[in-house]
Amino acid sequence: MKSIIILFSMVVILVSSAFGQYDPQYVSAVRGDTLVVKDFAAFGASNTLTLLMTSDSLAPATRVYELVDYGFYPCIGNPTTSASHKTIIRGTTESSLKLSAGLDPAPPIITGNNETGAVSNGGMNVGYDLLIKNVDLEIGNLSGNGGGWAFFNFNGAGKRLEVDNCILEHTWWCWVGSSPADSRVFFNNDYMVNMDGHTCRRNGGITDFNAGGVTHQDTLMVQNCTHVNFQGTAYKFRYGVNVDKVLFNHNDFIDCSGFVFMNNGDQSNMSVTNNIFVNVQLQGYSNTLQGPDGGEVDMDSLPMGLVNLRVDSTFLANGAKFYADRNLAYWDPSLSDIVSTLNGSVVNGATDWVSQMITMNTRTAAIFADDATYPLCYNGTWYNQLPTFANTDVLFSTQLAALKAYSIACVDVTYGSPLASWRQATNPEATNFPYADWPMPINLSYSDGALLTAGLGGFPLGDLNWIPAQYTAWKAQEAGELAQIQYVLDHGTLSVDPIGQRPAEFKLQQNYPNPFNPTTKISYTIGNAGHVTLKVYNIMGQYIATLVDGYKNADSYEVNFNASNLSSGIYLYELRAGNNVITKKMVLMK
Repeated sequence: MKSIIILFSMVVILVSSAFGQYDPQYVSAVRGDTLVVKDFAAFGASNTLTLLMTSDSLAPATRVYELVDYGFYPCIGNPTTSASHKTIIRGTTESSLKLSAGLDPAPPIITGNNETGAVSNGGMNVGYDLLIKNVDLEIGNLSGNGGGWAFFNFNGAGKRLEVDNCILEHTWWCWVGSSPADSRVFFNNDYMVNMDGHTCRRNGGITDFNAGGVTHQDTLMVQNCTHVNFQGTAYKFRYGVNVDKVLFNHNDFIDCSGFVFMNNGDQSNMSVTNNIFVNVQLQGYSNTLQGPDGGEVDMDSLPMGLVNLRVDSTFLANGAKFYADRNLAYWDPSLSDIVSTLNGSVVNGATDWVSQMITMNTRTAAIFADDATYPLCYNGTWYNQLPTFANTDVLFSTQLAALKAYSIACVDVTYGSPLASWRQATNPEATNFPYADWPMPINLSYSDGALLTAGLGGFPLGDLNWIPAQYTAWKAQEAGELAQIQYVLDHGTLSVDPIGQRPAEFKLQQNYPNPFNPTTKISYTIGNAGHVTLKVYNIMGQYIATLVDGYKNADSYEVNFNASNLSSGIYLYELRAGNNVITKKMVLMK
């Protein structure tokens, strides 16, 4: 008997060791620490992802849960990711989901509903840090069905959530809900569409920082994301809840009925740069909304623009800093009669309706203009032309008309219907499982020469995923651009020079030593911050190497060039910054 027990124990140990303490019935393949998760079709029942993560109690810190192309993963029971290490959930496609021409496989779908059609409060609790990428997230078509308020919630303070290259469709309240102190949230390269489903016009967004008793969060960063057909507020910043660092950089916002940023005005250390806003904030404002809309309207009863500042003790305590620059805001002329229609119809018994289709209200403009009192509030350039997007489907025709009609109707406090989704006729919205349109029916690339260089560093405005060559170049200098944005927030000026001496010259020095073998130093000076390249060519003008390619502050620099893999001869090195170009020769002598 003792031998049998020992043998049985050894078998258990071997099985446990072989499978790393996870239940193998949910796994179709293993590649190192990556587990390929069976989807609903392969397993024959729902919830494989949740059950696998729950069983994977001794997962290594390098664990990855890989979902299969076309896979369907109902997420039932609100699983909590590992409390000890970062969790990674990913699809296989690394290229931008926005650019698929239909040849790429559809990404796996994680949905908050189960396969039987019953509504579930499906979602995920972030137990430690969570990265989810390359998937289609579907909270479900909840209209009339109820369901979970949010998809992501944090299980304790100090957690990090990153959603990268994902599709997010539908919401009841917002995608990120309860946020304890020091939460860090990052959205990168995502496609967010049809934020609708609830009867409240203010719901239907991405984040809402409102946790009771929490006075601050750590970080919210949103870069290179596209937002289309939103019902309510995309990102809410409630009064008295400050986020230590907020950055919106290179995003598209197209056809959004409610606020892009609901900010009562005391949010500080926030930057809004290089974004495109088209047909947003259509819902008008009247004093009659102060009561029913609670803390989601301007506290001084002013219309709330894309940027909203209000000086109070909280704003001052948080640094009184805000940077807005290189943004585009455009509204279709067909929207110009929204306010007159509301006043003519005496909606809510009011005739004081005013438009919120503005970049900022009078109070905010005065704060930006008062450099003596508020030196760290910097308002730069705004553009107001409509880009010639490659393909917008019906977003600027029938869908815009539907959005306008909804925006007029929904501010009536008795109104109780959600915004209709924008979807292709070939992909109608199901009762419980709205699969995103695939591939994306729009292409927001554009060819307007001025806008293609209107952003910081000479990059295009908006989501750069639609212009992949520019995205690659931008990514190479991202860290420098983010440092420049933070410098403006900290100093209130675009001039970047800690000792107060801005170089006035654009100069390229002769390399030293020259001739050289095999290394040499190249020094240069730029008088204005911007995008800089330093490249090497052979004497025939053929490209050899790139030594510098990114955003540089006005200063002097030195780089090393190693030519150990080149043959002796004369080479050219070229410095470019804006419209300035200098080329010099150097001699490699081995």
